[in-house]
Amino acid sequence: MDFLDFSTPSSQAKLRLEPFKVSIPQEDIDDLISLVRAGRIAKKTYENTQTEENFGITRDWLMHARDQWLEFDWRKQEQRINSIPQFTTLLVGRDGHEYRIHFMALFSSKKDSIPILFSHGWPGCFLEFLPMCEMLIKRYSPGDLPYNIIIPSLPGYTFSDAPHLESDFGVPDIAYLFNGLMRGLGYDRYVAQGGDIGSAISSELGREYDSCVAVHLNYKNPYLPPKGTIERERIMIRGGPHFDDAATFMQPFGYALEQGTRPSTIGLVLSTSPLALLAWIGEKNLEWGDKWPGLETTLTFVSLYWFTNTYPSSIYPYRWTQGIHRPPAEKDEAWISKPTGYSKFGGEMCDTPKEWVAQISNLVWSREHDGGGHFAALERPEELFQDVDDFVKAAWGMSPKLRRPD
Repeated sequence: MDFLDFSTPSSQAKLRLEPFKVSIPQEDIDDLISLVRAGRIAKKTYENTQTEENFGITRDWLMHARDQWLEFDWRKQEQRINSIPQFTTLLVGRDGHEYRIHFMALFSSKKDSIPILFSHGWPGCFLEFLPMCEMLIKRYSPGDLPYNIIIPSLPGYTFSDAPHLESDFGVPDIAYLFNGLMRGLGYDRYVAQGGDIGSAISSELGREYDSCVAVHLNYKNPYLPPKGTIERERIMIRGGPHFDDAATFMQPFGYALEQGTRPSTIGLVLSTSPLALLAWIGEKNLEWGDKWPGLETTLTFVSLYWFTNTYPSSIYPYRWTQGIHRPPAEKDEAWISKPTGYSKFGGEMCDTPKEWVAQISNLVWSREHDGGGHFAALERPEELFQDVDDFVKAAWGMSPKLRRPD
């Protein structure tokens, strides 16, 4: 099946769409290789040689990854990425500025197909959903694909415009643009799905926009558990008695405090060296994935961040979750009235119970998995899609529950 068959949007689309292909200039690829080859890796220390204690990635891992990066075939990855239809379009944000938004899509010609917006997080990008799209192209034709699959790059990520310098941009601004994207594509009713930051975007869409009629999450922020939850339960959310104090619990989240409280510094630092960026993002790939696809995937993600110079413009949501701009707890706990589904993957770093999700949403469907981690779309694309498929079949057409249960 030719992917171009999936590239025709609805006749109801109002937006002007520009077909897009990833094409990194050769000089940028050569420059990256030169920087990787010339980069200095720190000397051995107690911390960076430990394999039992988790002080972050090891020196040996970084040296091995560096060697593999020097042999990395970016053009092969580019060819795979371009096997899925992509577009850009112009949208006007809440701040009045115009944004060019990039998205990957599989358009169905089936008359009753249901639109689903998939939102990624950090340190991911639209490529998290590439395996799922490849699976769907093999499984369906445009005439029987039951869904219109829309996968945008968040503003400031890869090929979507970054927030304007004078805009204090956050998740509500992303949701505004994404709702505008779906409406502009001709979808008066759609489903929002997401993990990581994408779960916050999907939740915001479900709370604030009538066109979003259902929400599916495969992650729920654990930092704001429902009111009445005791502190010990909150600390032990990840499971296991070794998470019995706040310092131990926060160890995997040191990066978030840096990105939320000192985004300028870390943004400047990691933009000076591809090896530094590899260490920072590679740590999360290794730590958060239950079955991470491998080093080639990490190198693809990091290379794309480097080529587009978007790490500094990708971390702004952390000001709202870890920094001084964090909203009141009531905002995160605001009721999601739309029918909500929740997939709980066994290897997720934040093992939020479905009962907590039920306290802040109209939870009508849930499923637990033994495996799979934070990057469910990459690690378990078939299982995640099956969950979304089952949820939508159950929830599409359900009415919102306007009041939180007593």
